[in-house]
Order: sequence, then structure tokens, then C-alpha cells
Amino acid sequence: MNDLGPIFRSLLRNKLGALLIALQIALTLAIITNAAFIISERAADIARPSGLDEPNTAMFVTNLFDSSADQDQIRRDDMEALRAIPGVVAATPTQSIPISGSGWGEDLYTDPEMPSNESISFGNFMVDDYGLETFDLELVAGRNFRQDEIVKRGFDSLEFPKVIIVSQALADELFPDGDALGKTVWDEPNGEQPVEIIGIYDHMQNAWPHSSNVDRTALIPAYAGFGGQMIYVVRTEPGRLDEVMQETESYLSENRSRIVDIVRSYEEQKKRTYSRDIAMVKLLSAVIIVLTAVTGLGIVGLAWFSVTQRRKQIGTRRALGATRFDIVRYFMVENWMITSAGVVIGAIGSVGLNWFLDTQYSVGRVPLWYLPLGMLALWALGQLAVLAPARRAAAIPPALATRSV
Repeated sequence: MNDLGPIFRSLLRNKLGALLIALQIALTLAIITNAAFIISERAADIARPSGLDEPNTAMFVTNLFDSSADQDQIRRDDMEALRAIPGVVAATPTQSIPISGSGWGEDLYTDPEMPSNESISFGNFMVDDYGLETFDLELVAGRNFRQDEIVKRGFDSLEFPKVIIVSQALADELFPDGDALGKTVWDEPNGEQPVEIIGIYDHMQNAWPHSSNVDRTALIPAYAGFGGQMIYVVRTEPGRLDEVMQETESYLSENRSRIVDIVRSYEEQKKRTYSRDIAMVKLLSAVIIVLTAVTGLGIVGLAWFSVTQRRKQIGTRRALGATRFDIVRYFMVENWMITSAGVVIGAIGSVGLNWFLDTQYSVGRVPLWYLPLGMLALWALGQLAVLAPARRAAAIPPALATRSV
């Protein structure tokens, strides 16, 4: 292309402006590729289904302050009363709920002689025989708990129950051959207490939203007796959550030996858990928009300045036979060269920035396809940004070459 020589000479004459724009493009590419990756990861976490009937589930947390109160009897009375409230599908006591940010993690062993560093970790939820229905879990194999299998776990007894119902993800991890139902596992190395897998449900997240093994969960038949705190989960018929929550809170408040600390829908709890992620998504989205706009304006500004400085030169080229298309192409190619230098530097910077973020903050590695996508986006931005100044330059009349300045 005959324009390459003049373009190179022009860039060398205005190398500072071209260098600044190239560096701005490089910085933009490095930041937006990493920001877009973080946004996609956080958005995927937020959108991931918990496994519960989210629009129709609520949680209630109470604390007994009367040490002489019979906690077991209160729990039995509460469950009987809550399950009788009109609109309630099911209710269960528990010690945690999915994506609450606070829960229990334990380990299972497929062999009592298995080393502790080879155990399979999972998030557990202590429930009674209404747990499956309350959490709206589909039992894909096996059976539910029986009432006589439910134990109490507290400070004085951490004994693991004799049966367990696991998620499909945990079953596949424990027994990759796909035959987990009826198998025996142990809750500690050299354990003497075997635990039978009596059921497998489809899916439920654990309590920690950014866990690497978020789907490895299990239900265990147990009542949590740690201090005076009692957590209840209630699932309602569609459209009746608000009235059931009011009725439940009213009932729980009647007992003067306790305080009702939390009355919260599951959707509200999920928003609270992901509040920082939502804020990060909004902030990084704003950063991408602002950086893109500033970079585009920078390209436009440089192009307008170049056109203004070279009006007579452009007129001379027109007088020598250059068409309007030739002038537009000249500026488009010039901008493409600046942008190309920027995206090459930016690609290297993007990899370096991602390495730093992953090393220091464990954000994960950006997939390689993000880079060419970001590079194409900035090339397109550069061409669009320079189009108006290039067309303005093409409109300069050939007669301008004969005017004195």
C-alpha cells in the first residue's frame, strides 16, 4: 500500500500523541479483559440455582435466653405449630442454609484406612425427616430419613448419624463408578462408626457462595443443639410467603423465653450474601464503560488534531488526484496501526495483570479467548472513533492546497 510510507513518517512527526493513545488502548485492554472475566464469574455465581424453592422459602433464627427452658420440647412444639400454619408446605430445623455464608463443612472417607489428606470434603445440613421436602430436593435414588434415625448433635455429642443423604455431585466424587447408593463411608480416618448412604438428591449448593466444591453437599438426620440458637426453614405454597412469614414471626414471638433475631425470605438472604459481588459487578461495569468512552474520545481527539494540522497536506493530496475514499482509508489505516500497537502491548499487560490478580486474590485465569475478543472490540472502537474525523478530512477541497496560510 502506497500510503504506508507517508503514514509512518506522519506518526514519527507526532509520535508523542500516537504513543499516548497506544498506551491508553493497551491499558484499556488489560483492564477490561480482566474486569469482564471477573464480572462473568461473579454473575455466574449469582445466577447459579441454590437448589431450593427460592421464591417460596424463608428462614427464622431465634435465641433462647432462658437456660432452664427445654430446647428439645420447644423445637418439637415449634415444628408442629409451623407445619400447621395455612400455606406452609414443609418446615425443618437446621443449622444453616445454602449460600448463607455460614455453615458446616465435614469430611467423608470411602475407606476407614484412607489417609486424612485424601478425604472428600462437603457442606452438611442438619435436618429432620421434612428436610428434603422443605429444601425442595428431588430424591433421584434411595429413601428419606426415618424419625428414629434422627440424633442430636451438640457440644456434648458430635457423633455422626448412621445414615446420610448426599447430593449427586458428592456421590459422584465419593464413588466415580456411579454406584453410591447403599455404600458405606466414614466421617473420620480410622473411624469406627460406618455411615450408610441411603439416598441421593439432585442438587443443592453449600453455605459458601465461592466454594470450589459448591455442589458437594449432604443432609444428615440431626438436631443442632449448640447453645440457644435455633434456625428454622419454612417452604410455602406459591404466593403465600409474606403471610406465612408474618404468621410464623407472630407465633415465635409468643414464647417469652427467646428472642426472634432474623425473619428473612431466602431471596433476601441470597441478595445479602451476594451484596459485595453485586456491587463489584456494577463497579467493574462502570469502569469498562468509562474506560471505553475515554479511549474512544482520545482516538477522536487525536484524529481531529491530526486533520486540523494537515489540512493543507490533505488538500494537496486531493489536488494530486486522491479521492475521498483514499483520504478516509489513509486515516483509517493510520489509526489501525496505532490501535494494533496498543492491543499488542495490552495483550501482554492483560496476561500480566491476570497473573498478579490470580496470585494475590485467586480470581482465576482469564480464558485465552477473552484476549482476541477484547482486541477485536478495541480495533472496532478505533475504526468507529476515527470515522467521523476521516470523513471530515475527505471533505477538504483540493483548492485549499493553493491558498496561502
